[in-house]
Parts: sequence; C-alpha cells; structure tokens
Amino acid sequence: MTEQRFTGTPAQVHAFLLEHFTEGAVLAYQQEIGAVAITEAVDDVQTVRAQADNEGLYNGDWREGWDDFFDRINPEPNCPSPTTLFAPPA
Repeated sequence: MTEQRFTGTPAQVHAFLLEHFTEGAVLAYQQEIGAVAITEAVDDVQTVRAQADNEGLYNGDWREGWDDFFDRINPEPNCPSPTTLFAPPA
C-alpha cells in the first residue's frame, strides 16, 4: 500500500488552492477535472446505448431518453463545466 503524503477534506484542499492560486487558475483546474468526469459519463452512455441496441432494446423510448441525456452532457457543444468556481461545503 502506498503511503499518502497529504490528507485533507475537499474544503481544506479548496482553501489551500485559493490561498496559492488565482480563482481563474482554480476554475481551470476544476474544469479539467469536470471534463474528465463528463468524458467518462459520455463513454458510459455510449456503452449502454450500444448494449441496448445489440439486445434490440434501443427503441423509440430509449432512443429519445438516452439521446437527450447524451446531448445534455456531451462536452463538445457545451461549455466547460463547472462554469463558475465550485466551493465544496465546509
């Protein structure tokens, strides 16, 4: 097991980052993390859609729901997420 060098709550990490970096830099960092999370979600949606299609379940109702969900989270046409600085609860 690897020993962790630093520990802290999300609020403590956020406070540390704001103490050492500008809000713009912290927002860019959060957007990079958000982009990875959204990309993974998009990949998961595409996997579920493909499985449903292979099993003959990707009918009109599924298609409308999954396509709407995909369009809402797809990072390509949407702006970076979060759009404002996210502060975790203390």
